This record gives sequence, C-alpha cells and structure tokens, in this order.
Amino acid sequence: MSTLVETVSINYEDFSDSFLTCTTCLNRYDPSEHAPKLLPCSHTICHTCLGRIAETATARTPPTFRCPICRNSIVVPRGGISALPPSFLVNQLLDLMASQHREVVPKCTSHQSEELLLCESCDAVFCTRCNLPKQVESKAGDFVCHHEATVVPFSIALKRMSKIMLYKAQQCMQKLETGEQAILRECQSLDASFNTTKAAINKSVEAIYSLVEKHRTFLVNSLENLRDQKKGVLHEQLNILKEEKGKIEEICNLDSGTTDVQWEMQAIGGKIANLNSMLGGMPLLCDPRENAYMFFRYGHNNILTDLRVCLEGFGEIRHSHTLPSLCKATLPVIASAHLSTRMTIQCHDLNGEPCKVGGDPITVMIASAGGGVVHHQLVDRENGSYDVTFTPPTANTYSVEVKIFDRHIQGSPFECRVSEHINPVNVYSGGDVGLSRPVNIVKGRDGKYYVLDTGNDRIAVMTEDFEHKDNILLPDSARQGVTGMALSPSSTLICTNWRTREILELDFTGKIVHRFTHDLFNCPCSIAVNGKGEIFVADSGAGLIFSFTSTGKYIRKITGSSGHRLDILQAISCFESEDIVLADNVIKIYEGSGRLKRQVGGGAGSKTAPAKDDIYQSVVLDAPNDLLLASKTEKRRNVLEVWRYSTATLQFVIDSAEWKLRRPAGMVLDGDGVHVLVCDVGVGSNPGAVLKFRYA
Repeated sequence: MSTLVETVSINYEDFSDSFLTCTTCLNRYDPSEHAPKLLPCSHTICHTCLGRIAETATARTPPTFRCPICRNSIVVPRGGISALPPSFLVNQLLDLMASQHREVVPKCTSHQSEELLLCESCDAVFCTRCNLPKQVESKAGDFVCHHEATVVPFSIALKRMSKIMLYKAQQCMQKLETGEQAILRECQSLDASFNTTKAAINKSVEAIYSLVEKHRTFLVNSLENLRDQKKGVLHEQLNILKEEKGKIEEICNLDSGTTDVQWEMQAIGGKIANLNSMLGGMPLLCDPRENAYMFFRYGHNNILTDLRVCLEGFGEIRHSHTLPSLCKATLPVIASAHLSTRMTIQCHDLNGEPCKVGGDPITVMIASAGGGVVHHQLVDRENGSYDVTFTPPTANTYSVEVKIFDRHIQGSPFECRVSEHINPVNVYSGGDVGLSRPVNIVKGRDGKYYVLDTGNDRIAVMTEDFEHKDNILLPDSARQGVTGMALSPSSTLICTNWRTREILELDFTGKIVHRFTHDLFNCPCSIAVNGKGEIFVADSGAGLIFSFTSTGKYIRKITGSSGHRLDILQAISCFESEDIVLADNVIKIYEGSGRLKRQVGGGAGSKTAPAKDDIYQSVVLDAPNDLLLASKTEKRRNVLEVWRYSTATLQFVIDSAEWKLRRPAGMVLDGDGVHVLVCDVGVGSNPGAVLKFRYA
C-alpha cells in the first residue's frame, strides 16, 4: 500500500514575523521603503533602517557602520545604501508567501471534496478515491501506482519543491556572484599584466634606442673628427699663405738705407725675380688642400632590410587562451616510494579544444599528509602539455595542487597514494616450455635478452617486449650443470659447467667456439668477463677466484684475507672500471689485481655484523646514476637492495609484494637507467621467471 506522509503546516503570521520582518524597525519588508537589503555579513536589513544607520558613518573614512545584528563592520559602498544588493531570498519568500497566502488547497477535479496527493516515486497526482482502483492517468496512459511509494499532499509537495527551487536558485546566485568577483579580479590582473608587459616592452625597446643612439653618437663623432681634420689642414694652409704674405712685404720693402742708385736698381731687379718665382708656385699654394665634401650614405646595402627583419623578430607578446577549469591532469592511482612519478597536464581552451602551444604559468605544489613539501620538476613540451615529475620519499598520501593563472585546474588538488611496495612491470615465464631454474641473464648487443635456463639445459632468448624468440640448446654434456654465464667483448656467451668443470664459449647458435678447464677447478659456479676479455671464475669448492685470458691461459687467483679461502662464493661480476665484484653475505669489490678495495652491505663499514642467513645473489652497477643493485636472500624474505655506490648507503628495498621473489639470482640492467631484470629461480611448485622492476 502507498504511504501517506503527515506534514506540518506553517503558520503564515509566525513565518512572516520570523523571516519577512525587519528585526530593527519590526516593519514587514516591501518593495519600496522597507526593501530588504543584503549586507556582506549575510544579514538582511530594510532600506529605511540602513539609511538612518549610515547617516552616522559619513564622518569616517572610509564610511563604515556596524551591522545591528552581528556588529560586524560594514563599508558603505560608493553608491550609498542603494548600491547594496537586494536580498534575493527574502524577495522570493515575499512573492511566495503572497501567492501561498491566497492559494486554495488543490482539490481533485473528479472528486471535488478530496485533496490532491502526489506519489514521490512516479510523480502521479491523484486523490485517495482515485487511487482505490490503483489506476492513475499519466502522460504515458493508465498505469498502477507503486504500492510502496511515499505519498504526500500535493500542496505540501508544491511548497517543498518551491523551497528546493529557491535553495538551488540561491546556490546559483552565490556561484554567479563568486564568478563575478573572480572575473573582476581577472580584469584587474589583466590590467596589471598589461602595465607590466608594457613596461617590459618599453624597457626592451629602450635598449634598442640605446644601441641606435650609441651608433648615432659614433657617426656624429666621426663626422666631427673628419671636419676637424679637414679644418686643420686648411688652417695650416692659411698659416703658410700668411707667411708668404710676410715674405712678399719684406721683399717689397724699398728702404735699403743706401744712396747708391745703381745698387738699389739691382736689388729691385732681384726682388722682382723672387716675386716671379713665387708667382709660379702660387696656383698650388693657393688651391685649398682640403675640400668641404662630406656626405652620409645609407641604404646602399642590406643593413636596413636586415635591421627591419631583426626588429620584426625582436620580442614576442605571449598570451594564452587556456581555461584552467577545463584543463586535465593524469596521475597514477598508486605510485611507489623512491621511484620517479610523472603527472601529465593537458591544457584546453574555452571550447574544450586541446591547446597547441605552451608557455602557461603553471604552479605545482606537492605535499605529504604531514605537510612536507616534495621537490618536483616541470617540463613544458611546448605543445599545450606539461610533465611534472617528482619522487615520493616515503609511503604516504600526497596532495598535488596544480594551478594556472593562480586558478585550480579541473580536479585540483589531486590525491596521490604512494605505496612502499614496488611490483614488477613485466614477467617472462620462458614460452611454452616454461623456465626451470633460470639462474642468469645477459643482454646482447642485438637488444635481445639471453636467459640461462639451467633446468632445461638451454639459453632462452627473449625480446625487449618479453616475447619468447628462440632457444639455444646447451651441449649434451651440460646435464643441468651450467650455472654461470657472461657476455664477452666479442659478443659470445661464456658459460661455466660445475659438473664437467669446464668453461664453454658459445656463439648465438649454440656452437662451441672454445672450451677449456684447469686442474685447480673444484666447483666452478659463476663467471664474469671484463672489458679486456679477461675471464674470472668463482669456484665455490676451492673458495677461490681464478682469472684467465680470453684463450684460457691461467693468470692468477684471488684469495681471502691472509691467503685464506673465501667462505661464500655465490656470484661474481665485473664493472666497467675493471673492478671485480663478489657476492656473498657482503658485497666485496676487488681491484683487477685482486686487492680488496671496499665492501658494501651486510653491515660493511659498521659495527653490525652481516646476518648469517643473508646472502647476496648477484650485483649490477648503474654507474651514471651512481646506484648499485643487489639481489639478496634473507631468512624471511627475498629482496632487491638499491645502494648509493659512492657513499655505500642503502637507498631503499624492492620487495615485490604482488609477485613474491622466491630465490632471486642473476640480474642485468635494461640500459634505460630505470629498469632492471632479475632471474627468479623459483622454489618447489613455484616456477622460475624473469621479472622486470623499476628502480629509478
């Protein structure tokens, strides 16, 4: 049966006194003198009361008054009390109560004495008598009202919906007002950005003006120097002419002081001869030795064109159509501590289209739950997308806040959960045959991986995509005795067989290129080759490391302290520095000569002794990143340790929570500075596999 909900009717007068009356003058709000005004503190006071209160505020600067309800300080707007916004909610309530006060309880058209009801499940309107046959008229035709539906009086439902409508409208208005304020702030920021950019343009152009002025000064100075040089030559010539005039005046001086007429005539004749000689040189002497020709030439080459091109390329006004609320970011659901995590941001414009250019002012803040800030790196791809990379130091929940123009993008702030576990990104099981005791792995120069599958007497070949490619069958005499493998500088596979006590050199077809043995061999279990081609064999039975040339000629042996045997010889490898690395319950690093250089792990370098059951299985070095990776078997777990090689400090541990390591063995770096591949021998019914992990 339908349920009829009892409702409470609100007394109109009580409601009006509580919500539609000014609490200061006790007059009912109306559209004129007592118009409801909304204060910034969210209280409503009528216009008349506010005008009277605001009269006392004119003496203050800025004019302020206190709200009569909450006593908060209110600043009188520039337009006076009339500029305060009307109380939208109160006006709506006034209109609603005016209509409700006049309305009559809706009655059924078929049964005029019955009040209309509303089914909240199917929105059917009916009365109790209409519902007796459970047939209700609807737009879709006749249908049966829900038996378990909640039924309320139609008048109450209408009032309730009106209230919901008003509430939603108020929410919309608040959102619009918030948006309006945001737009106004953006307009102010736009003006400020305009002024800042204009100042930058003026400053940069002033630099050009300075260069132009410097060159203009240089040209004018050059012109002045040229003028002075020419004037100097002409003035010098004027001085010469002046001297010549003096000579002429001296020649023409007839006062000889003698009375001998004959001698005086001879003297005058000589002077005339001198003047004739001077007249002969007068044309050259009187011709100006410099000229007034000076001319400034420009436009005779491509300088103006080049200058125009340079000016057109000088400076650029960058702008953006990015809308932060439409920009999106992708972030891993769960990240791992100590590993680099990347978030990609894609910007969109107003139309929702991806932006094609970068340059947006993006700010990113990454903080842990405890408030610690995590360093990050932001890379602009210049195509509208951005990469943010950061490395979480610990397992925690991090808040990632992304803003553009100081406004949050869609979904910001984001939550990034960081786990302490690091799981494999890929697993290789060996193809159809499956792996049986995979103990070692190398990467060839062809990019393929070669997995020593001892239990199947083969070397499984897989691609970089972890697809099984081929099998290299070991010689019949192997009998699951090949436990060590290394890649030689000549791209051949050097293997050690502990059963036959032989060293085998194979090509990638499985053909034996060379083989040798030695009388000192007892149980050669692991092998390594350095860059010079020297072969190092770890013999667990003899407790020694033997070195040979690439042709198998014995060179020397490496012993423990004071010539004693080495207790544990689990694995051996060579670094590019020609150092020899031995894995036992600590990591021992030897020089090529056999001298112990340093120890890492297992309490090395401290007073803590290595645990008896903790044994390192293999070691690889990422020299560019200064990281040393070691697979380790402990009493209750098997892990990969990541060490800072230069300082011998443990950075973190890879535990592989989703794929538990059963017995980690040989390792090889992927070469990308991020991934390492680990052979897991497996235990019992757990098959062997090759696991790929991130370590950076």
